[in-house]
Amino acid sequence: MKKNSLLNSLKFSSVVLLLLGFANLKAKTTDIVDSISNDMKHFDEVATITKQNEHYQPYIISVFHGEELEKLGVSNLKEALELVPGVDMTTDNLNNQTPIFRGSNSSAYGQSKLFIDGVSVNNVFSDGYSEYLFFPIEMIKRIEVVRGPGSKTDGVNAYAGSINVITYAEDFKGFESNDKLVFKHGSYDYYMGGFMKTYKKDDLKVFINFFYQEDNKKLPAGPDGLSQGVLGTENIALSQSGDAPLWLESYSLGINLQYKDFSIKARALQHKQGSAYGINLALPQESDRIKAPNHYLELGYKKEMGDYKADIKAGIKYDAFDSYSKLLPDGFETDGIVFNEGVYGEHFAAQRTLYQSSYLKYSGIKKHTITAGYRFKKEETIDMRSKLSNRESGDVELVDYSETFAFFDADAKRNIFTFSLQDEFLFNNAFSFIYGFNYEETSYKDAGFEPRISMVYQKDRENIFKAMYSRSHRNASWQEMFTMNNLARVGNTDLEPEIVDAFEVAYIKKFSSDSHFQANLFYLLNKDQIYNSSTNPEYENAMDTDIYGFELEYKGSILPVDQLYLNYSYVDGKSYINNKDRSESLPNVSQHLAKGYYIYNLNSALSLSTTLKYVGSKERIFIDTREKLEAYSTIDASLSYRNQKYDYMLTASVKNLCDTKVVFPSAPNTYIDDYEQERRNFLIAFTKKF
Repeated sequence: MKKNSLLNSLKFSSVVLLLLGFANLKAKTTDIVDSISNDMKHFDEVATITKQNEHYQPYIISVFHGEELEKLGVSNLKEALELVPGVDMTTDNLNNQTPIFRGSNSSAYGQSKLFIDGVSVNNVFSDGYSEYLFFPIEMIKRIEVVRGPGSKTDGVNAYAGSINVITYAEDFKGFESNDKLVFKHGSYDYYMGGFMKTYKKDDLKVFINFFYQEDNKKLPAGPDGLSQGVLGTENIALSQSGDAPLWLESYSLGINLQYKDFSIKARALQHKQGSAYGINLALPQESDRIKAPNHYLELGYKKEMGDYKADIKAGIKYDAFDSYSKLLPDGFETDGIVFNEGVYGEHFAAQRTLYQSSYLKYSGIKKHTITAGYRFKKEETIDMRSKLSNRESGDVELVDYSETFAFFDADAKRNIFTFSLQDEFLFNNAFSFIYGFNYEETSYKDAGFEPRISMVYQKDRENIFKAMYSRSHRNASWQEMFTMNNLARVGNTDLEPEIVDAFEVAYIKKFSSDSHFQANLFYLLNKDQIYNSSTNPEYENAMDTDIYGFELEYKGSILPVDQLYLNYSYVDGKSYINNKDRSESLPNVSQHLAKGYYIYNLNSALSLSTTLKYVGSKERIFIDTREKLEAYSTIDASLSYRNQKYDYMLTASVKNLCDTKVVFPSAPNTYIDDYEQERRNFLIAFTKKF
């Protein structure tokens, strides 16, 4: 719709210029023609960028636009990702929520990579990005999700998928910026406020966004992990049930600055949440908390020099795991010591990442575009504290065990160097190829040589075929390598990286610029996947997994005044347990996922929408004797009103309309019942543009 309105505006402006030219006999005909030509050229550039040409990209991609998601009542990035084909969601005892792509290792966090305006934001501690899943949708212009390892961005490997969040910092020269105020209120005492502001002068452009949000969410949980006897049969009676503290408080300030060929991208994110289901799997107190700050600063330089384009970046990232909680209940007993007032703990580990990348693109060879470059990254722990109630006497007062009983390796360091070479070959107007490789070395286990080749065949404007092969990997996270003296997790520095070989084919049928159907098949060979369990808390390369399936996606309309989106995905496979002669079905993975939404525009101001999700049943992991998780369906409904005169929008939505019970799997021998998620809840959002 925006594209059509821009086209009409430009056509109109061109006609006006033409009429003025005839009215003014002194105007030169050549000036008029040049003006019209410049207008149309500018429009073509913008149309190319806003379309993203996702159908022609050499990987499987889905694109979601922020304003459409706002109409649906989608609140944040997590809710948006739950609409992506083949993507399910899971969590753990700390409520580290994680998107699972195509059933790949539901116990790991770094299976996918998240980029905010092109900057990788996965934290070092868990290699996850749970703290960013609550990023408000009103701050997001577009979400591009690549399924599979086919997309390698600036030397950053994506194992199962990558998510690129584009904020409204993306803008085009000559077009008005969308300054905005946002306010939201919802269930669980949820409040959110934020703004976006753009400043432009000559070659300088500055974009700022800020948000603050909080809630007081508590959800029923238990009996907790003590009920399983993992922490001693003498402590089973101390097991508790009650409300898990899942409250949230977060705020973030982002700044993007562009001056000629130079850029600065910076973001400070402070994230604080309740301790969920407990570090040691004992239900914590309401006030117990985890802080997970995640900050970055990146400097960039892009320069075009004839047939060459240079892209140089350097940055620094900071993230931390900071927990204070009651770890175990009153009367807990271990090794003959009784903690009459319980066990308290304070755990803090801060990580710093320095990185630098340089890439050079050369297009001087006919039909070829060659890109070569490197990325170097240095990760290290810069601070660590470990305090517990007195382990010798059982007294509740905290004792500093940072030197004698640390929960994390204070000297953890890792260097990673990646070299990339790639050629984009346009064989003719129908066939294009991309082939190349990454080579990576680390100060621990090397991933080595990882090739990639893809083909896109455009039979005509409506029919597009793709075929891809790619190898990628996931390095072990620091939690998996350096955690120490923990009842639930023990690190292992000898872990091999997880490796995946991915084979994919796709067909896209374009009905119009706004309507298409996509079908794709995938076959994934996963090697050395990393797991641990409550009975064996040390992380290990436990299994190899073969995964296969297909995904169907349709986006279009039924009537001129509506929008329809549907997708279905199927996944299956086997996990082969290392050192054991047996295989298992994919654990904690739904074979069938179906999702969709429908928006009906009653008029230019009012719209009604509904979102539907179906998640099939899930088999347990091989050591878990509980019944499989049952399938469930949810329905959301939303009403949106846009006032064009004053340029504001008001949206009211009800989520999980039928009050369906939704659970994410708890690990075996921990919480008896799975982790229950939100039931029926509401959200009201107000946005005002300037």
